[in-house]
Amino acid sequence: MNATSSTLLKSLLPLLALLALACLPWYASFATQRLLVEAFTLFVLATSWNLLAGYGGMVAIGHHLFVGVGAYALFALCTHTGLNPWLAWPVAGLVTAAVALMVAVPLLRLTGAYFAVATWVMAEMFRIGTLNTEWLGAGAGLPLTVMREFGRFERNAGVYWSALAIAFVALIAAHRMLRGSLGLALMSTRDARQAADANGVPVQRTRLTLWVVAATLTGLASGVAHMNILQVSPDASFSLHWTAAALFIVVLGGIGTLEGPILGVLVYMLLRENFAELGAWYFIGLGLLAMAVMVAAPGGLWGWLKGRGLPPVFHVRRPMPLATEPSPLQSPERKHLP
Repeated sequence: MNATSSTLLKSLLPLLALLALACLPWYASFATQRLLVEAFTLFVLATSWNLLAGYGGMVAIGHHLFVGVGAYALFALCTHTGLNPWLAWPVAGLVTAAVALMVAVPLLRLTGAYFAVATWVMAEMFRIGTLNTEWLGAGAGLPLTVMREFGRFERNAGVYWSALAIAFVALIAAHRMLRGSLGLALMSTRDARQAADANGVPVQRTRLTLWVVAATLTGLASGVAHMNILQVSPDASFSLHWTAAALFIVVLGGIGTLEGPILGVLVYMLLRENFAELGAWYFIGLGLLAMAVMVAAPGGLWGWLKGRGLPPVFHVRRPMPLATEPSPLQSPERKHLP
């Protein structure tokens, strides 16, 4: 196989895989669709958390804040206006972005452990506020009654395609962001914030952009995830479980990589579907697995595979250009020295 054929095959395989996934509602069961909706939405949550922590150095323990906001925005719009849920979905993403901008004022003044704890406190404040707001259903939450207007196939296929779309958008957006100037700014801010600031990197603007993008992706994914279960409530939607799942997936797959969340979601869903019936022992096993991976393979499963020669799937680091001529400070004689 020549180089042209190999390149063509590499380009066609993702398209064929995407086409097969897009056609899945016509050949797979409703149970399979619902399972994949969970996998796709968890992937988006993990990717957005990974962008914040792995690339931006912003460890958000309260990342589930945007899960709750996105879900409640969609459900409130549908409940009180009767709006089609797929039309309310992008509006819920905009609401999540607006909330992210609002809470950024106090949160982005903080760094490190202070920022991490503050995000969790902010999520708890929103949970308690929602719990005491009758317009949002208070403790009982809100059902998505407008879904009754759609047939079973239409409802399940629509939710599945929405989940597939947001997963694809999240992957492409993360890749394009990290390949551009924003990605360089993020990693320089993460690794040496003061040095980046001294060299003209707009640190606060970079952090704010990342914060809003991650929040919007999370809010959109949450809207689809809750359309899948047709119910929203304060304790479930603002639960730390969402952040814990995203954190586990990223740590297991490989923090600071785009491939890590994909691998992490596959392993997480496989473990959950086979061992969740073990109850408390299942969670103990997940904790032990996470600790074992952090000790034995700090780069996650993807880092372990990459260390054994597996090439990267998504190239986000640009190689240094090779010098075509000697530097003016380098003499021809020195150039040829061993």
